[in-house]
Amino acid sequence: MKPIRSDLAIEICGDILKHNPETSGIECNKSRCGPMELETVLIRNAEGESLSQKPIGRYWTLNTGRLWLDDRDTFRNKVLAFRDLIRSLFLEKIGTDGSVLVAGLGNEWITADAIGPQTVRNLMVTRHLKRERPAIFEDLGLFDLCAITPGVLGQTGIESADIVKSVVAGIRPELLLVIDSLASRELERLVTTIQLCDSGIRPGSGIGNARPALTPDALSIPVISIGVPTVVDAATLASDAMRRFAGTERDAEEIRKEWDKSNLNFFVTPKETDQIIRVMGSFIGYGINLALNPSLSFEEMLSLTDQ
Repeated sequence: MKPIRSDLAIEICGDILKHNPETSGIECNKSRCGPMELETVLIRNAEGESLSQKPIGRYWTLNTGRLWLDDRDTFRNKVLAFRDLIRSLFLEKIGTDGSVLVAGLGNEWITADAIGPQTVRNLMVTRHLKRERPAIFEDLGLFDLCAITPGVLGQTGIESADIVKSVVAGIRPELLLVIDSLASRELERLVTTIQLCDSGIRPGSGIGNARPALTPDALSIPVISIGVPTVVDAATLASDAMRRFAGTERDAEEIRKEWDKSNLNFFVTPKETDQIIRVMGSFIGYGINLALNPSLSFEEMLSLTDQ
C-alpha cells in the first residue's frame, strides 16, 4: 500500500482498514460531540502502530465544518461542545488540579502554519497570577495555565522540541498541550476538522519534514496534541480534480514523484486562510479556556480575554 501524505489518523487508518479489515490493531468509530461529528481511532498494539506509522494511542477527529461561516450562536455551541471534549481529557490525565503548559508550534509569519501561535493569543494565561496575585487567582477560581510560542528552526536556530523540553524541565507542568498545523489528504477535511490525540506529536511529518517528537515518553508527563489540517499537497489536489471533473483515475503518489523531479509539487491552502486561521485559533483557545476554568461562562471568558 502506498504511503499517505497526511497527519490525520482517520485518513491513514481508514485507508488501512479498507485494505486490511481484519486487523486487530486499529479500531475506528463515529459518535456525536454536540452539533459536530466525532471520529475516533484507537491504535491498539504494535500491529496497528506498524501499519499506520502512528504511535499507540487514541486519536479524535472533530468535524467542525466551516467555523468561519457560522453565526455567533452556532459558533458558541460548537465551542462549548469542544470544551466538554477537552475537559474530559484533562480530567482523565491530571484531574481538576495541577498545571498545564501550552506550546503553540509553527511560524506565525506563515499564515497556514500559524494555528499554534494564533491559539496562544486567545488563551487566559494565569501562572503569573497564581504567584504574584494569589488572592485574585483564588477569587476567580482560575486554573494554572502558561503558554509559549517557540517558533521554528529557521527563526531561532533551535528545534522547537528542544525549547519545549527545556521549558517543561524548568517549570514542571503536570500536562503539555501542543497545538500545531497539520497536512491532510482529503480536501473536505481541510480546515474543517480538528485532530486531538494523547500520544504526542511529531511536527512536520505529514509534509515529509518530520522534526523531533514531543511525546509522553520523551517528556515524562502526559501530552495532548491538537492540530488543524491547513494544507494539502498539490499532487493530491490534482489527483482529486482528475477524478471529480475528468472522470479519470491517477494516483497522487505517481503525480507527486513526477512533480518532485522538477520541483513542481507544492502545498496548497484555502484562499481565505487569514480569516480561517484567526477563527480556528479563537475556537481552540476558547475551548481550552473554558475546559480549564469551568466556573466561567462563555461571555465572562470573552471579557477576560479582551476579545
